[in-house]
Amino acid sequence: MAKHPICALTHIRHEHDFLQKWIDYYGPLVGGREHLYIVIDGDDWEPKVDLTGITTEVVLDAPRRRIKNDRFMAKLMSGHANALRKRYDFVVRGDVDEYVVVDPASGIDWPEALEDLGDDGYIFALGCDVVQSPAETTPVDRTQPFLGQRTAGYIADRYTKPFVISRWSNWAGGAHRLLNRNVKISEHFVLFHLALSDQTLARERMEARGGSGQHASFVGHQTDRLNAIADEALAAPLDWAEARAIGLAEYPVEPEDGSAARRPRPSRDPRNQDQGLPVTIPARFHGLV
Repeated sequence: MAKHPICALTHIRHEHDFLQKWIDYYGPLVGGREHLYIVIDGDDWEPKVDLTGITTEVVLDAPRRRIKNDRFMAKLMSGHANALRKRYDFVVRGDVDEYVVVDPASGIDWPEALEDLGDDGYIFALGCDVVQSPAETTPVDRTQPFLGQRTAGYIADRYTKPFVISRWSNWAGGAHRLLNRNVKISEHFVLFHLALSDQTLARERMEARGGSGQHASFVGHQTDRLNAIADEALAAPLDWAEARAIGLAEYPVEPEDGSAARRPRPSRDPRNQDQGLPVTIPARFHGLV
């Protein structure tokens, strides 16, 4: 039986707004809801989203410490993705608050851009961590695309991630890398991470997951990320094209000797911040997600 071209896979816990956005974005891209796959973490909550036609699975034994949870989910989701390869040419796997787009400046579509995988069978998308800048005081309209409502972000090594496979591969490190694979970044794909794009939404998500009642490893991570919203570094953004060129050149190599890296490495540019290289998101991306 012929394979379907593409499917998308994610996992969620106490997720509603981004889950709806993920379905609305990836559903048409993969050719329908029947090609979406969602792993639901825990039976102590229920998504407030219509999941009709989508393949779902509830996992009951995920650990509640961050590093252990990351490892557990990396193994579980890798197994699912590799199994789906038997039915699909390409399997997109990413977090529910991550949206991969083809740069409109490339002039190509998803099928053409997927040729970037080549014989390696995987590719990384250049990551942009979208944040709420000090000038953006109005909460996002969650029913509308976030890009355009939010125009500030960071070209970031930590969100430059392997998001699609066509051959056997296993994710690791919170899905920031693939086991035994070198970093290979697409010239065409951009991954927009939206978790910090709205302070109100970010705090709601943290509270829904247990707030300060979560394990300290989750509380510390989420608090640090919340504190990064509206960072003063945004006052002096780099040109998008310059920051992109820096990321494409520096993220795939080890800084000591220039050898191939197994996970994206931070930029050595003096303008780089903890979150990455500050940028203004070009208008060509507005309205895409």
